[in-house]
Amino acid sequence: MVRFSLLPAVILFILVVGCHNGIRPLSEGAHGRSYFVSLSGDDNNPGFREKPWKSIARINSAHFKPGDSILFEGGSSFAGAIVLDSLDSGNELFAVTIGSWGKGKAIINGGKTAAINIYGCSFVSLKDLIVRGIGRKDGNSSDGILITHSRHIALTGIEISGFQHSGLYVNLCSAMIINDVHAHDNGFAGIHISGNTAGDSLKFENEDIYIGYCTTDNNPGDPTALTNHSGNGIVAASVRRGTIEYCEASNNGWDMPWTGNGPVGIWIWDCSDFRIQHCISHDNKTNPVAKDGGGFDLDGGVSNSVIQYCLSYNNMGAGIGLFEFGDAKPWENNTIRYNISYNDGSLNGGSVAIWRGSPEMKMRRCQVYNNTFYNSTKRGYSFTVENSCPGFEFRNNIFVYSGAFIMPGQKFVSELFQSNCYWNLSGNSSVAGYDNLSEWAKATNNEMIDGKLAGVFINPCLQNPSGCILTDPSKLNAGNLAAFNLMAGSPLINRGLDLKNRFNIDPGSKDIAGSALPQGVGFDIGASEFIKR
Repeated sequence: MVRFSLLPAVILFILVVGCHNGIRPLSEGAHGRSYFVSLSGDDNNPGFREKPWKSIARINSAHFKPGDSILFEGGSSFAGAIVLDSLDSGNELFAVTIGSWGKGKAIINGGKTAAINIYGCSFVSLKDLIVRGIGRKDGNSSDGILITHSRHIALTGIEISGFQHSGLYVNLCSAMIINDVHAHDNGFAGIHISGNTAGDSLKFENEDIYIGYCTTDNNPGDPTALTNHSGNGIVAASVRRGTIEYCEASNNGWDMPWTGNGPVGIWIWDCSDFRIQHCISHDNKTNPVAKDGGGFDLDGGVSNSVIQYCLSYNNMGAGIGLFEFGDAKPWENNTIRYNISYNDGSLNGGSVAIWRGSPEMKMRRCQVYNNTFYNSTKRGYSFTVENSCPGFEFRNNIFVYSGAFIMPGQKFVSELFQSNCYWNLSGNSSVAGYDNLSEWAKATNNEMIDGKLAGVFINPCLQNPSGCILTDPSKLNAGNLAAFNLMAGSPLINRGLDLKNRFNIDPGSKDIAGSALPQGVGFDIGASEFIKR
């Protein structure tokens, strides 16, 4: 994955959420003092580069002021846990920085416990460190980096592995920037933003959280989590205003001990005003007898949020999960647009899965448009729908499936479909339990606009969707997504609805590959606009 420095991520985050959300870049520099730590040093030294300190214990015995830097010698491993509290804070002008000096990155080895614990701090920057635990099954019993009750914390260039719970755990924080973090071989999750407001209809415990350019891979599961899911890539809860972008989640969840609900590559719950965009989630797994294991998920209590410009493939669970377990906040006003799901749902769900625990749970209003859902797996479904949801509207999507459009025994009730493309790789023309698209339209009024059939049952003429190996989200462009592009002469070119003029839905200005909308005289159906060469 392409790596980025802290400053561009800070600037990007300000552009994304706006300065009114309280985010300010963390300034580092010569305002304070630099303290150096080396295995050849002595804790009785003054901490100069020529006379460095030796241990983490010496760091923990001191307090640091705005502009101070604590720098560990690169290539060396330091045992113990760094602990910062409110007396170790920067200010709006100068952060307290913890990083490396010399050649390479320093290793902070927490062993059986956490490696870095930040509590009640403000304006702290962690950068260019390797953070390790002894292993999720080898005696570690903690998270790697714990950040709680803090604000204006920035992480960049951090690698985290070997912790039983999460690589990075954040709770009760605001104005967080998590950039270029590689979290792997942990238990519960690579990156976990946590909250405890599932029973509260109004409150959130975290605000203004940015996660960008991160990789979370091979976080298999927490061996002690016997009553709930584990093995997630990135999961965020109780967040008001958040962004996850240009992140990759892969091969997580394969060793989850729980046999009920399962993990997902990238997902959120109990959040509002959240964006997941330009991400890739692939080859994620779950316990073979458990649920989930999907690519992306908007779960219980999510509102006013979007998944856009993302690629999901080869996940055991659904490419896109839309779930409600009974959060006190209503699941409402969410959008799924310009995404590609390829061969997801090999074990659970399909390309898309919709579920709420009971019909009484509040799950309503979701716009799903201009996505490409392709499923040639043995299960092959486009949809699993266990409970119908009011206000779910599907337009301008491509549904390519094998065997059945919706899982046998399930049905749509209040969902609305208009101007979508359907194609069954097995050659069967039935749709949603009806003999063909026209029969379904006549019986349900789906795919009917102004008294005319709006949808099409036809081969979309995609270039060559026979496999997917893309792992770098920065390369989600027309060239690398060519397999899912429409061929010249495709019946879907200029066939899509103009969502803005007809329904006052703003589709944005670009497709998944970053191409401008529209390219021709009208909008296309699917995630990619056809570009005439």
